[in-house]
Amino acid sequence: MMSLRLPRALPLIAVLLASLPACAPTSNSPSGAEPSPVEQVGQLLRTYQEQNKPAPKSLKDAEKLGAALPRALEALRSGEVVIYWGVNLDEYGGASVIGYEKDVPEKGGVVILGDGSTTEVTAEAFQGLPKPPASKLNPSAGGKAKGSR
Repeated sequence: MMSLRLPRALPLIAVLLASLPACAPTSNSPSGAEPSPVEQVGQLLRTYQEQNKPAPKSLKDAEKLGAALPRALEALRSGEVVIYWGVNLDEYGGASVIGYEKDVPEKGGVVILGDGSTTEVTAEAFQGLPKPPASKLNPSAGGKAKGSR
Protein backbone atom coordinates (compact mmCIF):
# COMPACT_ATOMS: atom_id res chain seq x y z
CA MET A 1 0.00 0.00 0.00
CA MET A 2 2.78 2.41 0.83
CA SER A 3 4.21 2.11 -2.67
CA LEU A 4 0.93 3.46 -4.06
CA ARG A 5 1.01 6.58 -1.88
CA LEU A 6 4.66 7.49 -2.55
CA PRO A 7 4.14 8.56 -6.18
CA ARG A 8 1.33 10.91 -5.11
CA ALA A 9 3.56 12.48 -2.45
CA LEU A 10 6.46 13.16 -4.81
CA PRO A 11 4.89 16.22 -6.49
CA LEU A 12 4.10 17.69 -3.06
CA ILE A 13 7.67 17.11 -1.87
CA ALA A 14 9.05 18.67 -5.05
CA VAL A 15 6.89 21.78 -4.59
CA LEU A 16 7.93 22.13 -0.95
CA LEU A 17 11.62 21.76 -1.78
CA ALA A 18 11.39 24.26 -4.64
CA SER A 19 9.80 26.85 -2.34
CA LEU A 20 12.70 26.79 0.15
CA PRO A 21 15.20 29.68 -0.11
CA ALA A 22 18.60 28.95 -1.58
CA CYS A 23 21.15 27.75 0.95
CA ALA A 24 24.09 29.72 -0.45
CA PRO A 25 25.29 32.50 1.88
CA THR A 26 25.05 36.04 0.53
CA SER A 27 27.54 37.60 2.92
CA ASN A 28 30.33 36.85 5.33
CA SER A 29 28.00 37.42 8.29
CA PRO A 30 26.90 34.46 10.40
CA SER A 31 23.57 32.99 9.37
CA GLY A 32 20.71 35.23 10.42
CA ALA A 33 22.99 38.14 11.38
CA GLU A 34 22.60 41.52 9.77
CA PRO A 35 25.42 42.19 7.27
CA SER A 36 28.22 44.42 8.54
CA PRO A 37 28.50 47.98 7.18
CA VAL A 38 31.26 46.97 4.76
CA GLU A 39 29.13 44.04 3.55
CA GLN A 40 26.18 46.40 3.07
CA VAL A 41 28.37 48.73 1.00
CA GLY A 42 29.30 45.68 -1.09
CA GLN A 43 25.58 44.95 -1.52
CA LEU A 44 24.99 48.56 -2.57
CA LEU A 45 27.75 48.31 -5.19
CA ARG A 46 26.35 44.97 -6.40
CA THR A 47 22.94 46.61 -6.82
CA TYR A 48 24.51 49.28 -9.02
CA GLN A 49 26.26 46.57 -11.04
CA GLU A 50 23.05 44.57 -11.47
CA GLN A 51 21.42 47.71 -12.87
CA ASN A 52 24.33 48.06 -15.36
CA LYS A 53 25.55 51.26 -13.74
CA PRO A 54 29.03 52.29 -12.63
CA ALA A 55 29.63 52.62 -8.91
CA PRO A 56 28.05 55.75 -7.42
CA LYS A 57 29.96 58.94 -8.23
CA SER A 58 29.01 60.64 -4.97
CA LEU A 59 27.25 60.05 -1.67
CA LYS A 60 24.16 61.66 -3.22
CA ASP A 61 24.16 58.95 -5.91
CA ALA A 62 24.59 56.24 -3.27
CA GLU A 63 21.61 57.59 -1.33
CA LYS A 64 19.33 56.97 -4.34
CA LEU A 65 19.69 53.20 -3.97
CA GLY A 66 20.91 52.97 -0.42
CA ALA A 67 17.70 53.61 1.51
CA ALA A 68 17.36 49.88 2.10
CA LEU A 69 20.95 49.74 3.37
CA PRO A 70 21.17 52.52 5.97
CA ARG A 71 24.31 51.13 7.61
CA ALA A 72 26.05 51.28 4.24
CA LEU A 73 25.20 54.95 3.83
CA GLU A 74 26.29 55.77 7.38
CA ALA A 75 29.58 53.91 6.85
CA LEU A 76 30.23 55.94 3.68
CA ARG A 77 29.23 59.25 5.34
CA SER A 78 31.44 58.64 8.38
CA GLY A 79 34.40 57.38 6.38
CA GLU A 80 34.28 54.00 8.14
CA VAL A 81 34.18 52.43 4.66
CA VAL A 82 36.09 53.92 1.72
CA ILE A 83 35.14 53.20 -1.90
CA TYR A 84 36.48 54.09 -5.31
CA TRP A 85 33.74 56.37 -6.62
CA GLY A 86 32.33 56.08 -10.15
CA VAL A 87 34.33 53.05 -11.30
CA ASN A 88 32.93 50.68 -13.90
CA LEU A 89 32.44 47.58 -11.79
CA ASP A 90 32.69 45.26 -14.81
CA GLU A 91 36.15 46.68 -15.51
CA TYR A 92 37.37 45.60 -12.06
CA GLY A 93 36.86 41.87 -11.62
CA GLY A 94 36.52 39.93 -8.40
CA ALA A 95 40.23 40.25 -7.57
CA SER A 96 40.29 44.08 -7.61
CA VAL A 97 39.59 46.10 -4.48
CA ILE A 98 36.81 48.65 -4.97
CA GLY A 99 36.24 49.50 -1.32
CA TYR A 100 37.58 48.79 2.16
CA GLU A 101 37.34 49.53 5.85
CA LYS A 102 39.26 52.75 6.53
CA ASP A 103 42.02 51.07 8.57
CA VAL A 104 42.84 48.36 6.01
CA PRO A 105 45.91 50.08 4.50
CA GLU A 106 47.59 50.27 7.94
CA LYS A 107 46.05 47.43 9.97
CA GLY A 108 44.31 45.10 7.53
CA GLY A 109 40.60 44.28 7.59
CA VAL A 110 37.71 43.68 5.22
CA VAL A 111 37.82 44.76 1.57
CA ILE A 112 35.11 44.85 -1.09
CA LEU A 113 36.09 43.18 -4.33
CA GLY A 114 35.00 44.07 -7.86
CA ASP A 115 32.12 41.60 -7.76
CA GLY A 116 30.76 43.14 -4.54
CA SER A 117 31.91 40.26 -2.33
CA THR A 118 33.95 40.91 0.80
CA THR A 119 37.05 39.27 2.21
CA GLU A 120 39.53 39.94 4.99
CA VAL A 121 43.14 40.81 4.10
CA THR A 122 46.28 41.89 5.91
CA ALA A 123 47.71 45.37 5.37
CA GLU A 124 50.59 43.81 3.41
CA ALA A 125 48.25 41.84 1.15
CA PHE A 126 46.14 44.96 0.57
CA GLN A 127 49.16 46.83 -0.82
CA GLY A 128 49.60 44.18 -3.53
CA LEU A 129 45.96 43.91 -4.62
CA PRO A 130 44.83 45.58 -7.85
CA LYS A 131 42.83 48.77 -7.32
CA PRO A 132 41.38 51.62 -9.41
CA PRO A 133 43.41 54.85 -9.57
CA ALA A 134 43.71 56.68 -6.23
CA SER A 135 41.97 59.70 -7.81
CA LYS A 136 38.72 57.67 -7.65
CA LEU A 137 38.84 57.76 -3.84
CA ASN A 138 37.46 61.32 -3.95
CA PRO A 139 33.76 61.59 -4.80
CA SER A 140 32.64 63.78 -7.70
CA ALA A 141 31.40 67.32 -7.08
CA GLY A 142 28.01 65.99 -5.93
CA GLY A 143 29.58 64.43 -2.86
CA LYS A 144 32.29 66.93 -1.89
CA ALA A 145 32.10 69.15 1.11
CA LYS A 146 31.02 72.75 0.72
CA GLY A 147 33.77 75.05 -0.39
CA SER A 148 35.77 72.40 -2.27
CA ARG A 149 36.19 72.38 -6.02
